[in-house]
Amino acid sequence: QTFVVIAGEGLVVEVSDGKILCGNIKLLERFEIDFSVREEDNYGTEVLVARAGKYLGQIIIDDTLKEDAVAAVTSLKKMNLTTAMLTGDAAESAQAVARAAGIDEVRAKLLPQDKLNELGRLRKQYGGVMFVGDGINDAPVLAGADVGAAMGSGADAAIEAADVVFMNSEMQAIPQAIALAKETTRIAWQNVFFALAIKIIIMAAGFAGYASMWAAVFADTGVSILCVLNSIRILYKKI
Repeated sequence: QTFVVIAGEGLVVEVSDGKILCGNIKLLERFEIDFSVREEDNYGTEVLVARAGKYLGQIIIDDTLKEDAVAAVTSLKKMNLTTAMLTGDAAESAQAVARAAGIDEVRAKLLPQDKLNELGRLRKQYGGVMFVGDGINDAPVLAGADVGAAMGSGADAAIEAADVVFMNSEMQAIPQAIALAKETTRIAWQNVFFALAIKIIIMAAGFAGYASMWAAVFADTGVSILCVLNSIRILYKKI
């Protein structure tokens, strides 16, 4: 027996009485298999099976929404963020999942390279893009996104390509991470303005002859300590 994987199409297994095909429509079309009796009303990832030139049937693998998916998408929308789903699944299945979760845009039937192209289009339309994925096919997009985030339970390739790895698979971790990043940015700017303001005031006082050596020490070391203490607040921030 021999196994051949055709990227983006499926698997071909050579056995004694012919070939066994497991894959999508493109695979069966490549080998000129008649699948006109295929049912088209099913939602989910479709795997077509043929043997010795004859169509045998289809396997439908359906995704289910995580319990906190709807709440997570709702939280993202409250942040004025646009949500989009890039998937290799059939359009009907992708649309059904998007409607249930409240996702704004859907791009379906995408190969890994297609996902990367769609990511570029989304970036041109909306600006910076954060991509969250957990599969091997997501690795190129995770590496190409402005921020690539992988679920801790995902494939090793996805984890290696990501900038951020969530230690759990909870969808709520995504809006929480974004909120935490925004709060961290806000505190960082607070520290910058505070430090510059104190230094400018002490410098002006020094030129005027009113600032002592201790004032200079405070403007340097003291301000640094205060900025560190201000940054520690993020550890106790409830998101």
